[in-house]
Amino acid sequence: MLIGFFLTGCASMTNSSHQNITIATTNNQHYNETRCSLENEEGKWSASPDAAVMIHRDGNTMNVSCQNNSQFGEISVSPEFEGSYLFLDLLLDLCIVSCVVDGVNNAFYDYPSFVSVHLQELNNQ
Repeated sequence: MLIGFFLTGCASMTNSSHQNITIATTNNQHYNETRCSLENEEGKWSASPDAAVMIHRDGNTMNVSCQNNSQFGEISVSPEFEGSYLFLDLLLDLCIVSCVVDGVNNAFYDYPSFVSVHLQELNNQ
């Protein structure tokens, strides 16, 4: 069991390679018709406003767009690098195995758990 602990990264143990994100919309005049999409280099996901969606962590920008029949909005969200996990990996095994595991899983990165997208009329864009 102790060997398994050293063959994983600190960030992967606590963060995993996935995280939940909730998308909120403002100025949404057709809430029930609105659908949102989230996309980063690890994949693409769909969500309804105010519903949590599990995405794959990534170290790159995630694009979020929401649309209904008459409105559209989009935003780009950058992840934060969680340096404390890197420090723990250095303490654990001098970053020999744990940094590789956490790097492959993108577990060092964390997007905001709540993202707000402002919708505008389609003809105003």
